[in-house]
Amino acid sequence: MGNKSSSPARIPAHPAGQTMKAVCFSSSAFGDADALSVQTIPKPFVSKGLEVLVKVHACALNPIDKLRVKGSLNLLRPEEYDMGVLGYDVSGVVEEVGANVNDFAVGDEVFVRLMGMKYGALAEYVVCEVEELAKKPKNISHSQAAAIPLVGLTALQALRRGGVKEGSKVFIPGGAGGIGSIGIQIAKKMLKASYVCTTASPGLGTDICTKAGADKIINYREEDFVEVLDGADFDMAFDTMNQSAQMGGLLKAGGKIVSISGNPTIEAIDEVGMSASLMVRAIMFMIRNRAAEKVASKAGGSWEYIFMSPSGKDLAEIAGFLESGEIEARPVSDLSRFRLRRI
Repeated sequence: MGNKSSSPARIPAHPAGQTMKAVCFSSSAFGDADALSVQTIPKPFVSKGLEVLVKVHACALNPIDKLRVKGSLNLLRPEEYDMGVLGYDVSGVVEEVGANVNDFAVGDEVFVRLMGMKYGALAEYVVCEVEELAKKPKNISHSQAAAIPLVGLTALQALRRGGVKEGSKVFIPGGAGGIGSIGIQIAKKMLKASYVCTTASPGLGTDICTKAGADKIINYREEDFVEVLDGADFDMAFDTMNQSAQMGGLLKAGGKIVSISGNPTIEAIDEVGMSASLMVRAIMFMIRNRAAEKVASKAGGSWEYIFMSPSGKDLAEIAGFLESGEIEARPVSDLSRFRLRRI
C-alpha cells in the first residue's frame, strides 16, 4: 500500500460515546485513493475554552490532500491519530462553543481552513480553534464557501508577502485556476494593484481571467511569457506553477518573486512550525531552488517560498469582499459534489 510509519495514538473517544461517519485512511499504511474508506469514528468534541464544534455542510479537497494520503507530508507533519480524516476546507454551522468563545455562537454559519493533522474535513463534524474560523458570507452557498479557504488564504498571504499594494504591477500566471482566479481578484479589489497580468488558454480560461479583472492575458499556447514580459518591471510575481526561475527578466529592481510551487525551503517550513529531521533539512538544502534565487538577485530583487497559514482573521477579510460582491466565488458544478451518506 505504500510507506510504513509507527502507529500514532488512537482517536480520543467522545465523552458520551457519540460517533460520526468520516472518510479515513490508516496513518500506518499510506497509499492512493484505494486507501480511503468511510469509517465510523469517535465524534470530535470541544475540550478547550477556545474551541468550536462545527457540523459540516460542505468540504473541499485540494492537491495537498492527495499528498497526505500518499504519506508525502508525514516527514514534515506527522499524523496525530491512527486513523487520518481527509480534507482541510470546511463550511458548516456551529453546534457547540467553548467556555471562552465570544465571537461565535451556536447556529452561526462559518467556514474554516483547519490547522494541523487532527480531525479532517471530510466528516460529519470538525472541531477547530477560534483563530482559524470566520463567518461564512451570507450570499454564497456552503459548497462555494468550502472552496474558498485554501485558495483565498494562499493568494492573500502570498500577495501580501510580495508587498502588493495600491498601484502595484503584478504577474499571476495560471489565472484560470483556483488560486489564480481569486488571486487576480484579491490583487485588484483588496490590495488595489493597478495592473495584473496572467496566462491562460483561449476560450473558457481567458473568459475566467477577464471576469476576474486581469488587465493582460497571455495565451500560453501561442506565446511565452518570458519573451512577452521581458523588461516589463513588475513589482511582484506570484509563482503558482513552479516557474520562478523564468521570472527574473520581468522583475523590477526591488521586486519580489513569491512561490508556493516546487521545492519548499527550510525557512518556509520553520515559519509554519513543521518538524523536519536533520536528514530532511539536508535534502531540502541540496534541492533548494537556487536558480530562482539567482535570477531574482540578478534583477535586484528577491525570491522566497511560503506556505499558507490558516487564519480566521484573513478569512474574515476575504469574506467581507465576497459578501459585498467585490470578489466573486466560482460556481460549484453538481458533477463535483458528493454526499457523504452516498459514498
